[in-house]
Amino acid sequence: MDTSDKPKTITTIDVNLHWPKIEKKDWMAETLSDHFHCVLCGSELVFKHTTDFVEQVVAEEAHCPGCKVRNRASAHRLQ
Repeated sequence: MDTSDKPKTITTIDVNLHWPKIEKKDWMAETLSDHFHCVLCGSELVFKHTTDFVEQVVAEEAHCPGCKVRNRASAHRLQ
């Protein structure tokens, strides 16, 4: 009879984990896709740019031909 206080191994379990290979996201392509496509239906947006050379501003409007919704309107200063 063994009288030592050491723990004894009763059984061993081998665990083999296989992590799925997840490709690195291309954040630039994802950002451009979000910019050029409608968030509601995924259709490609139609952009209209109007330049005011007196005020030095370019007005940008985007609308979705599928949803008939104006998605964004912004103004950009010319340098």
